[in-house]
Amino acid sequence: MTERSPMSTAALDDAVARIVAIAALAGTAMVHVLQMPDAFGDAGYIGTLFVLVAVAAIALAALMTQSTDDRLWMIAGALPAVVLIGYLLSRTSGLPGFSEGVGQWSNPLALMAIVFEGLLVCLSAVRLAPQHVHMTARSAPITRPMH
Repeated sequence: MTERSPMSTAALDDAVARIVAIAALAGTAMVHVLQMPDAFGDAGYIGTLFVLVAVAAIALAALMTQSTDDRLWMIAGALPAVVLIGYLLSRTSGLPGFSEGVGQWSNPLALMAIVFEGLLVCLSAVRLAPQHVHMTARSAPITRPMH
């Protein structure tokens, strides 16, 4: 079996993380595009927010094909976090001019969006975690209690 160098493993981890993030961003954009007609019908500003989310997700996915900058990962975590907060507010207390969504938790497209957005928040958090935290965990000696 061939042993991989730490550099090639890190590069592979980064490539996989970026591919997953790009797919989740594309999924987020797709769900919001599919929901746009209803969003504009409910309250005009909701539709505008859906357009902004879709455009931001596509732009971020395009940027992630070219770079692995930590600032992109911060945005990749912040954008879906804000969208998830908006979703939770729309389903609990309602939003200004939009209370029709309160209590409606079973929309299949919304559930898909929650999966994509939750994945992005988690993936960004892992990607942005300080490297020394991972190294400390690996290098910590294993001690067993003596009986």
